[in-house]
Amino acid sequence: MIDQNGKGGALLIHTPIMLDLSQKPAVVVGGGKVAARRIRWLLIAGACVTVVAERAQEAIRVLAAEGKVTYREKPFAPADLEGAWVVVAATDSPEVNRKVAESAGDRQLVNVVDQPDRGNFHVPTSLQQGWLTLAVSTGGASPILAGMIRDKLAEQFDEKWAEALEALDEERRAIKGSGLCEEEKRHQLKRLARKWFDSL
Repeated sequence: MIDQNGKGGALLIHTPIMLDLSQKPAVVVGGGKVAARRIRWLLIAGACVTVVAERAQEAIRVLAAEGKVTYREKPFAPADLEGAWVVVAATDSPEVNRKVAESAGDRQLVNVVDQPDRGNFHVPTSLQQGWLTLAVSTGGASPILAGMIRDKLAEQFDEKWAEALEALDEERRAIKGSGLCEEEKRHQLKRLARKWFDSL
């Protein structure tokens, strides 16, 4: 039986959610390859990223020089997390990552790359085709399998879906702005979605 609280060693269920992180403050603690991947993910999401690390790889330093991230070349301190919406612990030290997790507030989103149970969210493997986003997670059981599933989905949901969604959005806006009653609008929107789904 699945225990949704993850107690007693049972399976922990993560709830999928789509977040708007544009202009939201995020702190990444760490300066290596894993931290760089999380930084790129946050930048694509539009977050305002601060990196805290005693040492950082060249790619991160370049981002800082370009003004795309703020780099604090220093050891981690709990005060570094003040005001952050998102906190990522991505150092090569389990002890530092643990300290980051313990220093985060109850209302902060926390991702601990090497000890996911210490955080409250993880980043799923995803496929992006324009406005279409497909996310795959195995709950940590096998990130490699999650990647294989994503690649399989990519065969079906290719770039034509991105173009189709733009066209569908135009038609949807026309229906929403029409003088039809709400019931008829819902009927037309359902027909529109079915038309595009069947054509793809």
